[in-house]
Amino acid sequence: MKALKIKMYQETVCYRKPYAFKVTETYPLPPYSTIIGMLHNVIGAKSNEYHPMNISVQGSYDGIFTSYNTTRLYKRNDVTSMPMNVHMLYGVKLIIHVTATEDTLNKIYNGFKEMSSAFVLGRNEDIARIDLIKFVNLEHHIIDEDEDSVKMGYSMYVPDNYDVNVKGIRYRLNKVYTIKNDLRQWEKVKVKYVEKNNYIDEGEYFIDDDKNEQNIAFLA
Repeated sequence: MKALKIKMYQETVCYRKPYAFKVTETYPLPPYSTIIGMLHNVIGAKSNEYHPMNISVQGSYDGIFTSYNTTRLYKRNDVTSMPMNVHMLYGVKLIIHVTATEDTLNKIYNGFKEMSSAFVLGRNEDIARIDLIKFVNLEHHIIDEDEDSVKMGYSMYVPDNYDVNVKGIRYRLNKVYTIKNDLRQWEKVKVKYVEKNNYIDEGEYFIDDDKNEQNIAFLA
């Protein structure tokens, strides 16, 4: 299966969790909706235009700290502001695999190559540096009884539909939305956030054919 592999780096970032009001909390990795939004921005898609795609995301960060920011709250026509603690990740390295139609993959690839403005992943101020973008092939693999366990080199989201025996923190991540009665209705994906250095000893996964650094992937 053809895919795009994207490596990026962010010095500081907050992948904001919804419904965290007193403190702005961050996910340990960007949710699928955040990545899909960035990719649609890269190809210049219209607000009502959606290119179907599946995403795998993995990565690491050097640490987490708390910043003290002014947050604006909007309620109808009123705008108020208040100081709020914001959880921030720093030294973030990400590896993202994207599968879609060949036309969409080509648009994303060319969009990254031709875009003249800064790349943003997360909030508007969360700048991303693109270190690699290349086409790879993903091979579907099922571990059998005679194989050694596979070590996870990075922390990653593992969707529940993969029959993988690993422990992690459960999330329900936004992926895409539809508008119903003027409200966004999100399609959510149930995942486990599994930290690096865990072992997969049964189940299935994808692996790319990158000769420089092969990476496993769990598409959602």
